[in-house]
Amino acid sequence: MEERVAAQAEIAARLERLPVTLLTWRIVIIAGLAWFTEALSIGSLGVSLPALRETLHLTPSDVGALVAFQTFGVVIGLIPAGRLADRYGRKRILIGGIVWYSVFTFLCGLVPGYHSLLWVRFAAGLGMGAIFPLPYAIVSEFVRKQHRTMFNGFMDACLSIGYFIAPLLGFVVFPNFDPTMSWRIFFMIAASPIIYAAAVYWLLPESPRWLARKGRLAEAEAGIAQLEAKALQATGRPLPPPEIPVPGAEPTVVSGRFSQLFGPALIGRTITRSISATGVFFMFYVVMTYMPTIFVSHGFKFATSLIFTAIITAAAIPGKLANGWLAERRGRRTAYVTFMGAAGIGAVFFAIAGSVTSSVLFACVMSFFGTGAFPALKMSFAEQYPIDLRATGSATVEAVSRFFGGVVGAYVLPVLLHREGQAISFVIIAIVAFIGVVTELTSTVETQGKTLEELEQVIGHKPEATRSHEVRAGDAV
Repeated sequence: MEERVAAQAEIAARLERLPVTLLTWRIVIIAGLAWFTEALSIGSLGVSLPALRETLHLTPSDVGALVAFQTFGVVIGLIPAGRLADRYGRKRILIGGIVWYSVFTFLCGLVPGYHSLLWVRFAAGLGMGAIFPLPYAIVSEFVRKQHRTMFNGFMDACLSIGYFIAPLLGFVVFPNFDPTMSWRIFFMIAASPIIYAAAVYWLLPESPRWLARKGRLAEAEAGIAQLEAKALQATGRPLPPPEIPVPGAEPTVVSGRFSQLFGPALIGRTITRSISATGVFFMFYVVMTYMPTIFVSHGFKFATSLIFTAIITAAAIPGKLANGWLAERRGRRTAYVTFMGAAGIGAVFFAIAGSVTSSVLFACVMSFFGTGAFPALKMSFAEQYPIDLRATGSATVEAVSRFFGGVVGAYVLPVLLHREGQAISFVIIAIVAFIGVVTELTSTVETQGKTLEELEQVIGHKPEATRSHEVRAGDAV
């Protein structure tokens, strides 16, 4: 047992000394493309909603249920996928999830009517649940502490690129086909990235940290040796010796059991992360799913609303890159508070916008800052939990926050818009964002500048010890 622990510490220390190489970028890009392909699938529903409302004669409640069913599938799929990834590996579950949701996205184009579409979107959501927590869990375990959130900003930008392309693809498809067939063709096209699963299989290595924790030391050694060889080839200089930490006096109290997420060592992290994430997901689903419908309801043509949505969605791409950069320099908490505070203000001004220019402008603010808040937030999911619970903990936070922000919020919003109007609806969105800001300011753990092993060692310590660790790590950054 002591030999395995020593081997795990050595693997982690060797990873932390590695510079960024082309192999690092390959891992990050492959992981980021998982979110890009998934965004095409999720975005296909939002882009198709106006055509679905027209051809299937949907009520506001029907529209809300359709979005909620897809998101509820994600929520149901998240935790089992996280558990499977912690047990069987990140790579294997990522591939399975990609194939699953791609097949069911294609089947959406073959359904006979509304109710069957509900259940097929729910089934597609189950596969999407396997994808959401894995890319940042993978990158957190490959990339050194100084670059984790910066790279996560790049990966999350890939997600927004997928959402950006979805309405542009809709702009090409919908005007050129009969309304009864256009949404079917669009869903089928959105399933084409299933071929990406092959790239994951051949090009993405398994996490050496995870392999070492599972006792597969020979595989972990082979993986880290490949990374070291690429680093040596890129720099032409010998790597510095690994700084293997001296084991702490107090071992972590966390095992790999799911119940530990709600035990005394982790329940505070699980609750606060879920509250903070709910505000971001609510903002995300509003911007990415309902903007085409909102602009159509204001009298704009469907094609015009898709162009507006593409512009708004594109605003999230630089937002995510900026959020990842800020989080590495000023901390995850500062990045979240800055971005979600600005997004909440944008929602207030969108509520009272009196022209199309101001509506698009403040929707872009919500997209840049609200959707842009994800990199720091999501990386903090992975950083909050030990390796035996990293995918499970991240998936649990996503499941809870997506349920309240994506299922409840997505179902209620079209009904709220219909009954109360835009002003009240977007003020409520702003309030939810500000609740996340207050939670972040008062109750969260800063993880900037610490290795995953340092963060894992802190779990289970007394609050005073935790604070002293944070201060020392922060001073060292």
